[in-house]
Amino acid sequence: MSDQLKKRVGKIKDKFTGMKKGDGTPMSRQQIHMLRKRARGICWICSEPAIPDGYFCLRHQIAARERMRKKLGCKKRYKGSESYVLKAQQKPTKKKKKTR
Repeated sequence: MSDQLKKRVGKIKDKFTGMKKGDGTPMSRQQIHMLRKRARGICWICSEPAIPDGYFCLRHQIAARERMRKKLGCKKRYKGSESYVLKAQQKPTKKKKKTR
């Protein structure tokens, strides 16, 4: 085993280690993992770069937006929202035609 791998064995010691919730109970490892991802600026779900000042990458931001629209029963779309603007700025991908 290399020296680099030996150093990584064990607990991570950073500003999130030993954090507690507002009521004084310790935070779960999943909550701490999500806070570390947020601090690094990566998506909570897939670890791709997140939208600036956001929690998710563009793909998961769109999925979260549509999930909430369905849950809340919203009919109107807010085309000026960040996820719509970023989606419009992306280059459209060409679909491959099926050959027989």
